[in-house]
This record gives sequence, C-alpha cells and structure tokens, in this order.
Amino acid sequence: MVSSIEKAVERLNKARVSEEAGEKEPTITALAEDSAKSTLVVESAGIGVDGKDESGGYAEEASYFSEVGADDDPLAASQSELVEKEPFTIDFEGKEHLGYLTPNSDNQVVWEEYRVIKRPLLINAFGKGAAPVERGNIILVTSSVPGEGKTFTSFNLAMSIATELDSTILMVDGDVLRSSLSKLVGAEDKPGLLDVLEDPDVELGDVILGTQIPKLKILPAGTRHKHSTELLASDSMDKLIAELGERYPDRIVLIDAPPMLATTEASVLTMKVGQIVMVVEAGRTPVEAVNESIERIDANKVLGLVLNKSRVKSGSQYYGGYYGSY
Repeated sequence: MVSSIEKAVERLNKARVSEEAGEKEPTITALAEDSAKSTLVVESAGIGVDGKDESGGYAEEASYFSEVGADDDPLAASQSELVEKEPFTIDFEGKEHLGYLTPNSDNQVVWEEYRVIKRPLLINAFGKGAAPVERGNIILVTSSVPGEGKTFTSFNLAMSIATELDSTILMVDGDVLRSSLSKLVGAEDKPGLLDVLEDPDVELGDVILGTQIPKLKILPAGTRHKHSTELLASDSMDKLIAELGERYPDRIVLIDAPPMLATTEASVLTMKVGQIVMVVEAGRTPVEAVNESIERIDANKVLGLVLNKSRVKSGSQYYGGYYGSY
C-alpha cells in the first residue's frame, strides 16, 4: 500500500511538472491524514518566487497586533512568560513587500495560507486530534537543501500562531551555523540557545527575548560553537526542550532547523520534537532529495510538507474573491 507521504511526494512532483508546463493547478490542496502512522501531509503556501502574492484589504491579524497589548489581554498576561526587561523590537521595515507577515500586512491570501498550515499543527499540539502526539507543541521547520524558504516559512508561521487567542509562540533559531532567523529579526548578536547549552550559568530566562508582539517570543541561536552538533544532541538539550515545551500549557515552540541534507544537526533535532514541517521549493527541489530527507525522519513523527515559492496564482481566486466581497 502506498503511504500518504509517498502520495504527497508524488503530488508535489506533479505540481512541479505542471508548474513548469504552465498549467494552473490550485495552490492549496486538501489535508490528508494517515492515522496509522500519525502522519499529516500539508501541501500549501504558493507564495511566489520572491515570497510575493496578490494583496487585498483583509486585515484581521493586523488589527489584532495593533490593538491588543499585554496589559489589555488577560490571556497574554496570565499564560505568557512574564518579561520584566524591555521588549526586543523586531524591525519589520522592508519585510512586508518580500512576503513576510507583519503587524501591518493586509495580504489576506498569505494570511489564509498560513491558517491552513497552522490549524492541524495546533490541533495536534494541544491533544485535539484523533491520537495524542508526544511533544506535539514542539514543532520543527526544515527543508531538504538550503534556499527553499524554511526560515521564511518559520517566521510567517510564528506570526500566524501569534494571532491565536488561546496560545503563545516561542520562535527558536535552531539553525546555529547560519543563524538565519536571528539575522532576520536582528538578534544575531544576542546570546541564545548555544550559550544556554554550553554554559550552565546562563539562565534560559535571560536569553529569551520578549517582543513588541505580546504572544511572540524569540530564542536566538546564540554564540557559535565548534561542537554545536554535540550540544544539540546532549542531555542538556533534551532537558531544555522539555522545559520549553512544558513550562506553559498554552505555548507552541517553533524551531527553525538546518536543512536535512546539509548538516547532521537537523536529524538530531527531529528526534526531540513532536511535529515536523518540511518546506519543498516548487520547481527546484528534486523528489529524490525529499525522499532522502523523509527517510532520515522517524516514521512515527507527524510530518507535514509545504510547497513554497510556487508561481501558480490560482489559489488566490478562492480567497481574494471571498474577502473582497464585503
């Protein structure tokens, strides 16, 4: 019997071929779940080559970010990690036109695509699915090779989760060699994950950054270390992951990890999380590379595939027409 993962890879390959042929395939397809293997397949996120897509006037998330503060939201005050120091300010300038979700973004197509991606992840995270998922609230985002858009996906997924009423999000830069996520938010010079793992005197609470978005916090990659793989594979990392995932019942921990085929660190990290999102670049990533990456992941893990950088725009007709009709 062909597994749901094999079917997903086959559909991704067909999507890539169709795209190269100029066919208009839907950008977002249905979700498929293989309950026997607790495997979730997501094919989504046709954001365009440069992360761009059509924009519209729907701004539900933008209103949430601008109008709700930590002092105004009882959920944020009672369930979020209290941060006494000054919040770290993410510089969103220039990011919106590249397709990143920001507090001022009104691109309803991209917002909707990330709703499709996050919803099954949240269901698994908080035990609302058909079967419980161990460490389901700890989610890792990776890809097969560099340049497929995993950090782009991590950032946008975190921004989308930050709009949830009943959960908070901690975004962790686990790509400790490149620190792409830390650089994206301007925290590349901050202590972080590796510092906590390397030095027992460094407190986790001292390196987690609260931001101007009440429900979004960041753990940077930290100071580079020549034994980063060993640090990520250590018992200290297991304890840290457990602490991050269990300290607050409403918390999602989202880890931006290295590409599966580029380093050994990604494979190490997949063993410590409950759900994995693999980003696949449309029209570029060989199916063989996707298959090889999947083979390196425990078959019992919940695995989602996200098709990124699709040139196909037909998905916008489903959302744009609806949200623009009132």
